[in-house]
Amino acid sequence: MDFEWPTTLTINAYTGTGQANGIVSDAAKRWVLTNAPETVRTFLKPPPEADPNDWHDPRVGWGLVLPEKPGQSNSDLKSGDDAPEPIRQLLKQRSQDLGFPVPVLRYRPESENRYRFLRNYRDEKDIAISGSPPGVMPGCLPRYLLIFASPTEIPWELQYLLNASCAVGRLALDGQALENYVGAMMDDWKDTMANPANAVVWATDHGPSDITRLMRNSIAAKVYNRLAADPQIGTNAVFVDGSSTNASGDALTSALALASPGLVVTTSHGQTGPLDNLELMGSQLGLPVDQNFLPINPHNLLDKWSPNGAIWYAHACCSAGSDSRTLFNGLVDSGSEIDRVLNGIAMLGARIAPLPQMLLGGSKPLRAFVGHVEPTFDWTLRQPPTGQHLTDTIITALYEKLFQPDRIGNAFRDHYGRLGALYVSYEASLRAFNSGENTRPAMLHALLSARDVQSMVILGDPTACLPALP
Repeated sequence: MDFEWPTTLTINAYTGTGQANGIVSDAAKRWVLTNAPETVRTFLKPPPEADPNDWHDPRVGWGLVLPEKPGQSNSDLKSGDDAPEPIRQLLKQRSQDLGFPVPVLRYRPESENRYRFLRNYRDEKDIAISGSPPGVMPGCLPRYLLIFASPTEIPWELQYLLNASCAVGRLALDGQALENYVGAMMDDWKDTMANPANAVVWATDHGPSDITRLMRNSIAAKVYNRLAADPQIGTNAVFVDGSSTNASGDALTSALALASPGLVVTTSHGQTGPLDNLELMGSQLGLPVDQNFLPINPHNLLDKWSPNGAIWYAHACCSAGSDSRTLFNGLVDSGSEIDRVLNGIAMLGARIAPLPQMLLGGSKPLRAFVGHVEPTFDWTLRQPPTGQHLTDTIITALYEKLFQPDRIGNAFRDHYGRLGALYVSYEASLRAFNSGENTRPAMLHALLSARDVQSMVILGDPTACLPALP
């Protein structure tokens, strides 16, 4: 259909008596010819969008988040010179790569706005966590952020919030372990030998009534099937499948040692006991529990296998760590098994689990570890009314995205993007509930799912990525 010349036009201005209309004058035919922009091409064709994987682009960027501590000089707060030497060297190198200083952003624990702003002392600006444009220019929030702090110094909650708009990783190593990781990072992992064409998937399965069966079917098997069907990976993908074999810790170790894979995917229970021995529980927090109900031994694992620049996704309770207060407080009856586990874990306080710390700090360190700070509930993995699996964004991140190869932080952007839809769904169900509808189950599902998504975290640098397939 052709456009017809209008006789009247209307604008969205209200004068108090009605909308504003106007008759189009004859002079308008000349007006459209004499009021073109000076550069029509620029106006009609904006510059191409930034590649979200290119952190060197100032419209994308990479930044460091550090805690603000009492007594720090203004110079240190601006530069990050209070950080350990490896981090200072990393800042120097990345600033040289970018051609301008890397933003150093401060979490201010005493500020009432600590979950709304990060402070950029160099630019003397508070940067909004939500709504800031991406990039490294003044007033911007870099798309990629590395938190260098333990969760007692910078809480998990800040990482959860930042995950909604940025690609965020966390590092909390020291000494030789920190030197190992930052050294590999600065060398772009050139001396690591993990083979991106090899992958190991390991899944326990304790029967149809156990959540391990659901995790095996909804995550592990789906990732493996995608990998096995890929013409460049195919038979190089190994599946240690607890539904048909003994998915023991030894079987996992043997598979890793033999394949030296670029990607490791494990689904299992996470070790969260004994609840009456905090020291022992802390030493094995979140370790994958094998088919024989034994936590894998990380020391034995690392005696026989070196991470060598691999990426590990571990879907297990507390595989990434714990917090001093669970997101699910009040969900279940007081004194129930789940309640005892949730509160027992909280007694450990905010910490990173031992397995990722050992993997990231080894002599040939892991590139990145993805895990949970909370448990996963069965309701969050499938739609209760239909049984539909709700793990597609995880599968896409671990196959289509990582093997592009996307950077690990960008690979999981769509997964974290579910948060908005889940919270909108919750609010819609709440309004319906307040109108008398029985939507409480839908509200529960949305809230559980949202908190499962937000408690998944990346440990290591969010710009890490697998090498391109040969």
